[in-house]
Amino acid sequence: MLYLKAAAIKTLKYLLKDFIILTIALLFGENNMVDFTWMTGGKQGSGIDAALEMFSKIMIKHGYKTFGYREYFSNIKGMHSFFIVRVSEKEIRSFESYADFAVFFDNESVFGEKNQHGETIHEGHIRDIKSNGTLIIDKKIDKSKINRNDINIITIDFDSIIKSAAQKMNVSLPEAEITKNVVAVVSSAYLLSIEKEELIESISSTFRNKPQKVIDLNLAVADLTYESMKNEKQIMKLDKLQNESLYIEGTTAAAIGKSIAGCKIQVYYPITPASDESTFLEAHPELGIRVIQPESELAVIGIVAGASLAGVRAATSTSGPGFALMTETVSYAGMTETPLVIVDHQRGAPATGLPTRTEQGDLLFAIHQGHGDFDRIVLSPGTIEQMIKTTADAFNYAERYQLPVIVLGDKFIAQTSKSLKKDALNEIIDTYRVDRGLLVEHDPSKGEYKRYLLTNNGISPRIKLGDPNAVMYVAGDEHDEYGHVLEEPNNRNKMMEKRNKKKELILSELKRDEKYEIYNDPGKADLLIVTWGSSIGPVIDAIKEDEAALQIKLIQPYPKETVELLKNAKKTVIVEQNIGAQLKQHISSQTGFMIENEILKYNGRPIRCDELREAIDRIKNGEKKVILNGY
Repeated sequence: MLYLKAAAIKTLKYLLKDFIILTIALLFGENNMVDFTWMTGGKQGSGIDAALEMFSKIMIKHGYKTFGYREYFSNIKGMHSFFIVRVSEKEIRSFESYADFAVFFDNESVFGEKNQHGETIHEGHIRDIKSNGTLIIDKKIDKSKINRNDINIITIDFDSIIKSAAQKMNVSLPEAEITKNVVAVVSSAYLLSIEKEELIESISSTFRNKPQKVIDLNLAVADLTYESMKNEKQIMKLDKLQNESLYIEGTTAAAIGKSIAGCKIQVYYPITPASDESTFLEAHPELGIRVIQPESELAVIGIVAGASLAGVRAATSTSGPGFALMTETVSYAGMTETPLVIVDHQRGAPATGLPTRTEQGDLLFAIHQGHGDFDRIVLSPGTIEQMIKTTADAFNYAERYQLPVIVLGDKFIAQTSKSLKKDALNEIIDTYRVDRGLLVEHDPSKGEYKRYLLTNNGISPRIKLGDPNAVMYVAGDEHDEYGHVLEEPNNRNKMMEKRNKKKELILSELKRDEKYEIYNDPGKADLLIVTWGSSIGPVIDAIKEDEAALQIKLIQPYPKETVELLKNAKKTVIVEQNIGAQLKQHISSQTGFMIENEILKYNGRPIRCDELREAIDRIKNGEKKVILNGY
């Protein structure tokens, strides 16, 4: 009896202790930290795509970190698009499956849509709002059909606001229709207690390159929207924080990386999602990169190779179908040891696949692209910050080692937008050093120039085409040291060995953080998560203290020292956005180590941190393979 009484007192003490800890956490801990998700959507071509940028910039100006993503169909106009922005006081690299509040002005966004065969195109976003969340809808949408008693629903008369603004600014109603995005953003910002003056400033900044008439119309819509919300209860009070950050998108990050590296020519053929990068460069000539659009991808890569031979840093950005068409010239660059930089913003494949959806399906193709054996470098940045630095580094690697360098991005990174601290960007700029390798002017006293001089490390002195003191022979056939075509067997052996010994030099010279990143301590973790590319964002946001992550940034040549981390791990799982677990295959072929568990997603949508968290728990509980299918 005394034992039971003592045990009961001890249990009560523990419960009281837990209650106190929970109370403190709720009042002062991370549970009280600002971290919410906002969503909007509408028909493509309706102007709704500007809403993500506007809302993100307002949150950034208010001092918060943001992570945004846009999802859209592969047609130009009419189908449904939606946009997610996660806002937090802490650094974020992914988004969650459910929104804290959302704003929609069309039925399709709310209730979904079917095609002429009765097949579901999308299921609508009613299901995507958290319990106790808030939904703002147009007055025309039938509120009675929304079977959600657990959410707060606010109606706005979008048409009345836009009609009033059109009359005030003396513009036609069709011309004003596109400003619905402003109604969506301003009504949402009002609920977060953002002052009207701050909204006006952010909207003016967003449309600063538009005619004054357009700016004035949007400001009039913003003013009328804010006034119309005055009777609504604000759902959150966002304190203004001190946090100086920039708004940046993934394709912009690749473009900035090229500018930092001193790239002078960007050659491209239009393709989703890579074209945004070249469009950005065309709009910003001050970055010093001339943009050329020839007739095909074959012409694209030929121009890049020719510019490189002339001593100019040149590059292209493309996606899977365009990348495939460049194959023969990539092989040519392997034979002629011509520096190439290619950024592949991967998308759903094969063939045309899913032009506007994400995937990580090009890894094995990038490693093996082109006929024959020749060394190349394949890099995989996982965040916008890494995309800037890795793209810049690619030019140094291409010229230092005289070979093709492929940067594997994907649609997830390309269409991501986030807040980036100015200091982080300045650090990349300030620490970057151009390394052109053995780019020299030939000394005629040393005799005739040998473009493919045999050296101990496989790297030969390289001159520019047109060097007044030398003639450079460039042959796609097998050649001798001078570049003359030669099929003699001993020469063939020497040249093959020369071209294929560079990987040893690359692995010995690159620093660890250029090859891979480690998050948490693998030696103390119950689970080691291995991943690459954009999958690292949700992995970092999802892992717990008893879990660790290994991000492979240098895909080829593969850093084999990582095998010790894999062998010593208690349990391993691969996380990839493809059906074949391609990095797992590659690691196995390079090291002999087989990662035993898989978390894969290949439905064309990015990995969300909450669905990944659930999948990790399932792996820890004994499942061997988890397929993610979140929209």
